[in-house]
Amino acid sequence: MHRLKILLTATLTAFIGTLVYYSVIECFKSAEATDYGKVVAAAKGPGTAEKSPKSEGVTKKETSVLTEGDTFASSVKHSRPTIVIESSIGGGRWVKNRAVYPLKGQKIVLKADEVPGGQIRWYQIIPATSKIYKNANFPWEKDPYQWVGFARIDYHEKELVQFRGHWQIQPFNNQEDGRAQGGESRFYHEEVGSFWFQAEVEKEGTIYRSAGIEDSDERGLSTTVFRVSIRDGQGYLGYLTSFFNVPGLFGSVIYQSNNYIGVDCADVLIAAYGKWKREPIKKNYNVAMLVNQCSKVEEFVLREGSPNRELKWGRDIRRGDFIAVRYSGRKQYQHIGALFSDANENGILDRDDIVIHAGPQSLHCSYLKDGNFDGHVVILRP
Repeated sequence: MHRLKILLTATLTAFIGTLVYYSVIECFKSAEATDYGKVVAAAKGPGTAEKSPKSEGVTKKETSVLTEGDTFASSVKHSRPTIVIESSIGGGRWVKNRAVYPLKGQKIVLKADEVPGGQIRWYQIIPATSKIYKNANFPWEKDPYQWVGFARIDYHEKELVQFRGHWQIQPFNNQEDGRAQGGESRFYHEEVGSFWFQAEVEKEGTIYRSAGIEDSDERGLSTTVFRVSIRDGQGYLGYLTSFFNVPGLFGSVIYQSNNYIGVDCADVLIAAYGKWKREPIKKNYNVAMLVNQCSKVEEFVLREGSPNRELKWGRDIRRGDFIAVRYSGRKQYQHIGALFSDANENGILDRDDIVIHAGPQSLHCSYLKDGNFDGHVVILRP
């Protein structure tokens, strides 16, 4: 992208209230996320919204297998994080970075400095991606787009019991390693996307810890919490897939999208671009801004996922192009994603091809035939 110079918008889009638009929103609410394994196989083969409840359950910890006399259960936790998690990617050197971005399949090893006489336990921190969060009112609500304050994002911890007493671990060794499975969220991905970890060390009645849920502020999980963001490939789309497992957050701010706390449809595309180019985004933006800033390469109408004219992959469109939609009867473009794959490998953009997008849910893949992009469509090249 020719350095997106996106200015912070000060005006709000007019209220969206037609029955056509409501029907599209209902499509967003009910659409199932496409199975990612099938999406990857296709891409790589031959040839009612609710605000997050402000409950105390936000810091729930699954402390499984506590036994009588367990020192962790009776110890006092240190108020500040003092343990540092280090990582080694692909057999490389140890680093103390708060976040790492390995490729899928690379060896990932984590460690904490051993404390003589101490006992260590490891936890995975999991955001509740089945919920929909908002910092601003949704377009279909009263006072659309009005700022309502930072959403309270729910998280919980699950102990990785098999790593008790291990100062060095490989949490992504295989699918049976005991890592948390993301609860019941259909948006959770086990092999790619972002994963957060915490280590706790108990010694003589005190628990020392790395950063965790308890260090969160009103914007969400602290950036000091150790994060592994796994990319499914090189390039822009690889970085975009590293945003799987990040909560969908309508009206997310720059800090939240840059730090994998929460994203909406436009935020996630540009935050991933910034990660890829190693130039963090410094300006807010929305769908209309991207349509105005990016190069338009194609324009057409989608009905039931089918374009009204033929477009060929590689000639007219390509993977990673943005796809923005203006729904019937609307003046502005309201949703945006990225073209992910020619799933049926026929070389033509059609209803069986796959788009990757967020909003109002977490980042996920869906088929064009699911209807999320039916309307007047523009293809943009960043």
